[in-house]
Amino acid sequence: MREEREISVRILTERTGFDMPLAGVFGGIPTDFLPEFDEPEEEPEEPVEESEPREGEPFPTEDTTLSGEGEEPEKSEFFAVGKLVETDDRLEIVYEESVLTGMEGSVTSIGFAKDEPNLVTMVRQGFVDTTLVFEAGKRHITIYQTPFSEFELGVYAVSVQNLLLREGVINLDYITELHGARTERCKMQIIIG
Repeated sequence: MREEREISVRILTERTGFDMPLAGVFGGIPTDFLPEFDEPEEEPEEPVEESEPREGEPFPTEDTTLSGEGEEPEKSEFFAVGKLVETDDRLEIVYEESVLTGMEGSVTSIGFAKDEPNLVTMVRQGFVDTTLVFEAGKRHITIYQTPFSEFELGVYAVSVQNLLLREGVINLDYITELHGARTERCKMQIIIG
């Protein structure tokens, strides 16, 4: 069985902080939208044994704040007409991105297996190509491809609240990182109607 129906999609986001200068990380992407940063003073390096969490492993939760947290988050709201695609074992919200999101020309699909509703995936294809995996308390790595560059992006889900079947809402709270440095915390609410 496969059923599709047209829906309205409303996405509310709150983004907070950058923990590092990103200009060098994006490698060719225009960075004039990024804030200015002062170069930090160099401190003597001390030998530290660290083991990076691997994909799907628990992420250290004692340090989930970013240097920009405590400041007023950047809020945005996006509306689209999309479709809800349901099969026997999976549910997906599919919509086209717009110029407002900076990903015009991409199609986004947010979905989950019905027997695993707290493991949510977001697939973007088009101008931007990536697959983000949200699983509370876990870190997943993906490749983020743009026309300018591709880079590795880490996503650590602080919480995943999937109420889509009961209330038409998915709440995601996650931290992104580039090259192991935390860059942004995002709270996203996806509402369908």
